[in-house]
Amino acid sequence: MYGYNQKIAHIDLSNKSSKTEKMDENWYRIYAGGGLLGAYFLLRDTPAKIDAFDPRNLLIFTSSIIAGNDGPGLANYSVVTKSPLSQGIGEAKSEGAWGRSLKRSGYDALIFCGKAETPVYILIENEKISILDAEFLWGKDTNETTTLLEERYGNEDVEVAAIGQAGENLVRYASIISSRSNQAMRLGVGSVMGSKNVKAVVLKGGTSPPVYDGFGLNRIGEQFVESMETNELSMWQKEPPGFSAWIDLSDDETAYLGVNNFNDNLFPARKNYSRDLFSNFYEGDKSCPGCPNDCIKYLNPDPEKIPTEVTGIHQEVTGTMGPNIGNKNLKLMLESNVACNLLGIDPVSLGFTLSFAMDCFENGILTKEDTDGMELNFGNEENILPLIENIATRKGFGDLLAEGTKRASEKIGNNAINFALHVKGVEMVSFDPRSQTNLGLGYATAPVGPKLTICEHDWDFDLEAGWSHTLEGSRTLGILERVPMNYVGSDKVKNFKVLNNIWSACDALNLSVFASAPTRVYTVSKIAELVHVITGWKTSSYEFMKWGERRNQIMRIYNMREGFTTEDDRLPDKFYKESIKTGRLKDSVINEKEFQETINTYYEMMGWDKSGIPLNGTLYNYELEWTFPMIKDIRARNPV
Repeated sequence: MYGYNQKIAHIDLSNKSSKTEKMDENWYRIYAGGGLLGAYFLLRDTPAKIDAFDPRNLLIFTSSIIAGNDGPGLANYSVVTKSPLSQGIGEAKSEGAWGRSLKRSGYDALIFCGKAETPVYILIENEKISILDAEFLWGKDTNETTTLLEERYGNEDVEVAAIGQAGENLVRYASIISSRSNQAMRLGVGSVMGSKNVKAVVLKGGTSPPVYDGFGLNRIGEQFVESMETNELSMWQKEPPGFSAWIDLSDDETAYLGVNNFNDNLFPARKNYSRDLFSNFYEGDKSCPGCPNDCIKYLNPDPEKIPTEVTGIHQEVTGTMGPNIGNKNLKLMLESNVACNLLGIDPVSLGFTLSFAMDCFENGILTKEDTDGMELNFGNEENILPLIENIATRKGFGDLLAEGTKRASEKIGNNAINFALHVKGVEMVSFDPRSQTNLGLGYATAPVGPKLTICEHDWDFDLEAGWSHTLEGSRTLGILERVPMNYVGSDKVKNFKVLNNIWSACDALNLSVFASAPTRVYTVSKIAELVHVITGWKTSSYEFMKWGERRNQIMRIYNMREGFTTEDDRLPDKFYKESIKTGRLKDSVINEKEFQETINTYYEMMGWDKSGIPLNGTLYNYELEWTFPMIKDIRARNPV
């Protein structure tokens, strides 16, 4: 095989054993990698309706047939599991050097089952798997954990993915951190790792499998760099201070941004987050191997006290830990990012859990007696960092917030549920579905819940906003005209479906969407060429898109096996009942009846019945007929 290892490692933590499963080429052509591969093993190897913290749950680190090789957009990996937030499919993606080391480990996926009796870390060196004592690491943050393990194994050619105190304490939205600030965030994958008593996964040495056409791969890289220089979106994310400095895109007119738990859209302190102010904290690019994008930047709020390596920041953090909680202080937002990296907390779910608590506090549902004496008004800066620490350690009021917005609102009662902004138990992201209705459709129907990269944003296609080159690549997908970003209608669903499927295909290949069609450098045909030069397969754009479609189908099947129904495909009530207050999209609100019609249309386009269950013909179309017994049980519970 070229480009991948053809081996899956199964690691049983309960008895400290491991075995290798070898899959044939046809299997890889169906389950190429990422969440597609992970969902296959969750369906095959776990019983239905176990709790996410049950030792029988799997924690899957997965590459793909192309990921981990040196090329633009390839330094990625996924972590797939049953989510402790949603109790459905959980997938978190991360970029960085750990993904390349996973490919060099000799395995395409590492699948952990069971639970170690005491804390352990995993060492994989030249394909040998060792399960070792981690008592000396337990309680330490991700930076110190990484340093100790690097020193133990010689610093060179060592990559560490670790949990912090949040993962150890089973904070339901804990992350896994590699290379000190590359976050596998969302869905609580770090807490599943903690539930298995695994502190870190260390990869050392190894050799990447050969690629089919090394010269061809180099040529694609050179072409990527050349094309990138004429792509305004790619250059905007590459040039310092990078794509985390985006708040000033949400001007008085666009209503792009959620402010104060989506009570507002216009952030009065937007000037405090101007792009030039971010540059004051810039300390370099956190580059990924083989990729010229340089999406992640080091933005250090205190160079005298904070190591540069823990300050890498992703795009989403700025919104959730800034305007979403009324935080006017850019430096404090960056300090919050560092705290999340060290403690191993997803800053997206954290931000919306904090804004939920602030909304409850301002509406009298929570008082200082409930919050350990903290004033939790929007914009109260002094309590943010202490509360993050308390959540990670489950201290006092932090113990409640460590459960996430859904469970916290249920425990608080007294209408707190009205302020808990989540879908399927997974907290929202900072991009407003009322102004971007394709995003809204994605938030509602996606198996993984709200996600920044659910599809290319409606803003790009709007009549008045968006990048000038948006339609150049989009026309190849059948999107021929711009559409108002807040328009709701079944005729818009076809745009969402193809935009969602193309990024789902990128997720199946662990290919960065920040390098991909339709608005960045790679075209769909160029991605097919990329697959060819790495694997040697005669492939096509059709096969690429089908990976994305199959990923959506198999994840849907998993969630429905776990008890999800059409009732779970809905947005928080706020977006149906409260309208946008500012700008040219003022008074925009999602009409629930019209929105439900778009969901019904989407079901039909996906080959699902009215209960959202894939039809038999759909299963045959995606080589998923082996799930017929599961579908039979699902239909028995959900008669049309």
